[in-house]
Amino acid sequence: MKDRSEALVNDPILARLVNELVTRHGCHTVVLYGSRALGAATAESDWDMLGIRAEGEATRDARLVDGVFFDAFIVPEKDVVDAGANYLHVRGGIPVLDPRGLGVRLVEDAAAALALPPKGLPEAEIAARRAWCRKMLGRIRRGGPADVEAHYRRAWLLFDLLELYFVFRGRHFLGPKESFRWLAAEDAPAHAAFSAALAPGAPVEAIEALVERVLSA
Repeated sequence: MKDRSEALVNDPILARLVNELVTRHGCHTVVLYGSRALGAATAESDWDMLGIRAEGEATRDARLVDGVFFDAFIVPEKDVVDAGANYLHVRGGIPVLDPRGLGVRLVEDAAAALALPPKGLPEAEIAARRAWCRKMLGRIRRGGPADVEAHYRRAWLLFDLLELYFVFRGRHFLGPKESFRWLAAEDAPAHAAFSAALAPGAPVEAIEALVERVLSA
């Protein structure tokens, strides 16, 4: 399509990265996704790309290329056929090389999957994850300044709570950047609870408040 061709012609970095996927990995289709496709990139943003080739094992190519961080997943065609729900990360992506229309179909399939509720977990698993949150919180409370396991569990719990917030509410989890943006717009108290609990040196009381907020669904 004209705008995509122009993007390749006018952006030498993008053209170089597409060439890497074509020549090094044999990709015939390349989709640019993430912040650079969504128009939210900064100078430091990665170049997130998906390369599709006829066959071969799925792999990843992540490295610095000409001073920019190139992060590409390379997959065989069979992995993306009717698999939009497994590729929500390419939502809003731009197929910058797409001779067969496979990239366009994948982006459309991802958008369609995103419009539907995610596949829910069994009630027993939801209950187990809720109990896990309280168990972890109790272990953190009992820890002292030199209790490295308690510190580890603190980091573990804080990391998992963001995804669990969305799991408990039957919503797609789309990674930290988009999730925090959504919270700021749709659930300001939860956003504030995450901000307080994730701050360096936050007291246990802030983590307790966050756990209660996440479990309030």
